[in-house]
Amino acid sequence: MHTHFLLPLPCYGFPSKISNWSDAVINDTKHWLETDFEFLPEKMRLKYLLSNFGKITARCLPCMKEYKQLQVAGRFMLWGTVFDDFFEYKTVAELEELYYRCMEILKGKKAYATDSPFFAILADIRESLSKLMPAFWLERFSKNVGIWIESMREEAPYKGEMIFPQLDYFTKLRERTIGVQAYLDLIEMQLDKPIPDEIMHSSYLTELYRKAARVFAWCNDFYSLLKDAGREPLNLILVLQHHYRLSLEEANKRAMEIHDADVASIYQMQLNVPDFSGYTETVRQFAYYIGVMIQGQNEWYLNDTMRYKKEGYPVKDSFKI
Repeated sequence: MHTHFLLPLPCYGFPSKISNWSDAVINDTKHWLETDFEFLPEKMRLKYLLSNFGKITARCLPCMKEYKQLQVAGRFMLWGTVFDDFFEYKTVAELEELYYRCMEILKGKKAYATDSPFFAILADIRESLSKLMPAFWLERFSKNVGIWIESMREEAPYKGEMIFPQLDYFTKLRERTIGVQAYLDLIEMQLDKPIPDEIMHSSYLTELYRKAARVFAWCNDFYSLLKDAGREPLNLILVLQHHYRLSLEEANKRAMEIHDADVASIYQMQLNVPDFSGYTETVRQFAYYIGVMIQGQNEWYLNDTMRYKKEGYPVKDSFKI
């Protein structure tokens, strides 16, 4: 356990990898902070610089065939995190408007000069992805981005009033608020061929996406505990502590049991890939890379980022100039 975290942290046995283009995507991320996000207060650009989002992209998607694939993934990683932070405390109505505008952009609409700068960046990301992946993949990716942004609207009342949701509802909501489904879609750029919809929507891959989203969410909740305590009710440890009147240590232990069961399910699913005819090996590769992504995120939390240390993350008024 690292000393700047309070309680035991997760560990994994998935493969650890990092892209040969790690330095390049780190440098590009620094550049985007000074160009795409020049409208942010300088203190926030510094926090994002110390967050080191280029490194998480290099760890989570280490086997891209071309740098331009890793590059657009890194830009989307930065955009998604800053978007989530920037609009976190907006009203339900404001978040609904953001959702519909993002979906228009992802369908190919142009950003207006009067739009928030986030929309022009998203339009560029979509344009880059459309040159790298087929239309059916882009539609699937866009839908998953929408699911995440729509979940921000759903979680807003809980954040605004510091209300703890019921556990069953929370676990389903948290699968969406972590926003990882669109990042899982990016794994397909590492495969020999994209996975067609009829296979991606199979019960096997639907459950693999769900279990992966849970593991990413729970892992984030362990590292975010210091950041979330007193300001964020949508954290598995804090929800368990509240509803079962547990000590923080006991709540963390129960959360780890939930997390470990989900990780065990992913291990089993990797070992038991169904027959998908000509796509069986492709699906097996996809399941393998989900493990690589889980491992990569955890190593980034432990070794590369200041985001989860005191003063390393945004608070409610961070974006006021």
